[in-house]
Amino acid sequence: MDARDIVVFLGPSLAVDEARTRLPARYLGPARCGDVLRARRLSPRAIAIVDGVFARSAAIWHKEILLALEDGISVFGASSMGALRAAELVPFGMVGIGRIFEAYRDGLYTDDDEVALLHGPAESGYRELSEAMVNIRATVAHALSAGVIASDSAARVIDCAKDTFYQERSLGAAIQAAWAGDPHAEEPRRLRTFLTSGGYVNQKRLDALELLARLADSGTTPPAVTSPAHRTSFIVKLHYQTTCRPFETSDIDLPPDEHVALEAVALRRIYPLLCRLAQLMALVHGLADGLHATVPQAVNDSTFSGDDFDLGSAAKRRRRASARDLDDTARAAFEKRLARVRAVVEDYVRRRGHREVVRRQRRHMLDMMRLDDSYRRFVPLHRSKGAARTVPGNARRTGGAEPGLYRRIATLWGILDGQLELARVDLPATLQSLSDEFRRKRGLERRAATVAWRRANDLDRHGYERLVAMDARLALVSAGSQAHALGLRPETGPACWLVDAIRLAGLYGRLKSRVSAVCKNSASYGKDGAGGHMAKAKKKKAKAAKAGKTAKSRKAAKSRKTAKKKSVTVQDLASKGARTMKAGLAAIRRRLV
Repeated sequence: MDARDIVVFLGPSLAVDEARTRLPARYLGPARCGDVLRARRLSPRAIAIVDGVFARSAAIWHKEILLALEDGISVFGASSMGALRAAELVPFGMVGIGRIFEAYRDGLYTDDDEVALLHGPAESGYRELSEAMVNIRATVAHALSAGVIASDSAARVIDCAKDTFYQERSLGAAIQAAWAGDPHAEEPRRLRTFLTSGGYVNQKRLDALELLARLADSGTTPPAVTSPAHRTSFIVKLHYQTTCRPFETSDIDLPPDEHVALEAVALRRIYPLLCRLAQLMALVHGLADGLHATVPQAVNDSTFSGDDFDLGSAAKRRRRASARDLDDTARAAFEKRLARVRAVVEDYVRRRGHREVVRRQRRHMLDMMRLDDSYRRFVPLHRSKGAARTVPGNARRTGGAEPGLYRRIATLWGILDGQLELARVDLPATLQSLSDEFRRKRGLERRAATVAWRRANDLDRHGYERLVAMDARLALVSAGSQAHALGLRPETGPACWLVDAIRLAGLYGRLKSRVSAVCKNSASYGKDGAGGHMAKAKKKKAKAAKAGKTAKSRKAAKSRKTAKKKSVTVQDLASKGARTMKAGLAAIRRRLV
């Protein structure tokens, strides 16, 4: 089996370097909410869950695993979070392995904290900072069977460990607490000697090794799923969120597309626009069936034409070039997604009319820029009454990739906004309440600040009310709470709309080159988190810029000092024989010229 066919979520239970010697696979960090959905887009044959996160972020959902099983992906669990989920999902086709899984399945363990522990970050190799209760139970049972301690002493140690918060739990502290009233007892000394001589049982590690051995020896077989997973609004919302976001950490085993998506995080103002474009593309894609839009069976050059996203021929060529690295299957899926989005856009243009679509696109584009506080950056220095008309042109000349992204976002938002109007979806609160929240988020509590903000964004009262309502409707759509009202028939198939948005924006090649350069020059790539390596480069650049700014400030101060010496005042001229103030001013003007 190819190493790319298996995805393993592994953390403190077993060192990754040791795991690679047992099973070639893609090794990712501990799984968190959404990671199994993201793993589906890697097209694996099997997903093995060993470790997972549950405190600082939400744990993986059961529905994620059910969707993976429905895709025909075998899902295995063992040792830690994997054992918990496997015990709950065995009837649905998930496979559990190891003693910890069996104890949960049979009801011997019922608490989540049996496998919980505190561990360090990825840079430390997820070093354990506390001990799991399952390991303490296994070790004490081993000592009891070896005759090192008595049964009542073993129960006392277990009780002391169980009564300790999992982040502070350790076997050494439990032993000390168990014999706190008898510091000279012989049993704790024998137990400590037993532990130092190799008596400690790391059951989580043993179960993880058993899982890897099972995958290496037996391979995988397609799971037997009882029925398709029901698509609730919650799993649909999570699906849209994960398809429009990269993995949380840049594990080195991720494919190039995922590294490109992670690299996009470092694009500052561009990254939120890419995420918004990705989400709107996914939502419009879900409208294709509900609107009965005609999707072409064969994809051709028209799929890549510029009308739908306001691209020219040069951008069209870049978009096609960005898809050259895809294999036939991935390219076909990419082109099919584009074709569905384009079909919805063309249906929208036919129903509304080209003139009306252009008018709405312009208005939505300016409003999106106002919401992001980007509008004022493109306003002419010398304002006039029709300053808003010049903003799109100024943005195209000076804004880089931003204007193109805003135009595409405005086009797609026009479609979704029109659907909200047809569905008669009400705002979630009164306009006054929405306005208060809108102002609070932007620090506009004072009336004078609100008036100044409106003036800077060229908004009258009606324009401001329209913007507040748009912000509320955009939040509704982003939250996924109006999927049924919009007529969405969402697909929960594996896809990364963020990468599609990057390709459409013409940024894929540049980001891929940056990833390649970092991989060549940095051995620590994959340990710095999403865009972490770029953050380091940014800090270095900021430090250099600060040094340059300091030097520039010194130079400017010196120039001012020199200019002060060379400057001529009326008093100087008077002392030199200028008889009148008028003559002195004339002399100053001549000197300045």
